[in-house]
Amino acid sequence: LASLSKSTLAQYAKPIRLWWFFCKEKDVDCFAPSVTSFLEFLSLSLTEVGSYAILNTYRSAISIISTDEIGLHPLIRRFFKGVAFLKPQRPRYDYTWNPSTVINYLSSLYPHESLSLPKLSRKLITLLALTTAQRMQTLAAIQIPNIRFSDSVIIKISSRLKTSGITRSQPLLSFRSFLDKPELCVFSLLRFYISFTSVLRRAGNDSLFISHRAPYGPVSAQTLARWVKLAMSAAGIDISIFSAHSTRHASTSFALEEIRRTAGWSSSSEVFARFYNRPILMNPSFQDMILSGS
Repeated sequence: LASLSKSTLAQYAKPIRLWWFFCKEKDVDCFAPSVTSFLEFLSLSLTEVGSYAILNTYRSAISIISTDEIGLHPLIRRFFKGVAFLKPQRPRYDYTWNPSTVINYLSSLYPHESLSLPKLSRKLITLLALTTAQRMQTLAAIQIPNIRFSDSVIIKISSRLKTSGITRSQPLLSFRSFLDKPELCVFSLLRFYISFTSVLRRAGNDSLFISHRAPYGPVSAQTLARWVKLAMSAAGIDISIFSAHSTRHASTSFALEEIRRTAGWSSSSEVFARFYNRPILMNPSFQDMILSGS
């Protein structure tokens, strides 16, 4: 179990619980099932799950408690090839929003001394999300002792993440002062946020982001995602379509090569091409300008 992260264990909880009920009803040994029994369970589950990825989680969860790695059996693998055709994996978005829309809104939240804690928090987390292309889980893991200010600010992520692995290096975030536009300078905003919240945070709370109400404890990745969506909505982005995770799609599509390197994809990576490189939905006035000039 030590090899599994908390998020993975949480994902496995439901399929293992359903598998337990199935085995109890069918009088099957849940730790050493037959291929036929496992295929029956997967077939029944297929009608309820919405995608190949979810059903694959079921296979992984049950395989890890089985004694004979049943998930790798040739018949199981063939079954999943069929599932891939019936429920193909598709990118969540066919297009994405223009980051400039949100950036312009965030730049209007200035000077920082005039902002409330909620607005200050939303601006910082949204800027971090757009300028790093990192997941909310990564940004929620930022600890103040791991932030170093000098000519630039360097943030080390020491917590275990979804992407953590034995041969993988942990994210290292770095920002320089953006003197041309102080209203968008992550370096100065980060330093101000830490100073602003220092009188609010309790002793022992080293998490960068804190809640907006007493006792001002650390917040989860889900809370950060909600803050980002509030900032996106205030900027005019349709959050009924786009989630906080779409900041990765928007920023990576907007700055292809630089963000590909920042997000840790190789030049030959198919992840970017399949899931993140999307046409930017431009403002109609921009389209009018192009058409008028053509």
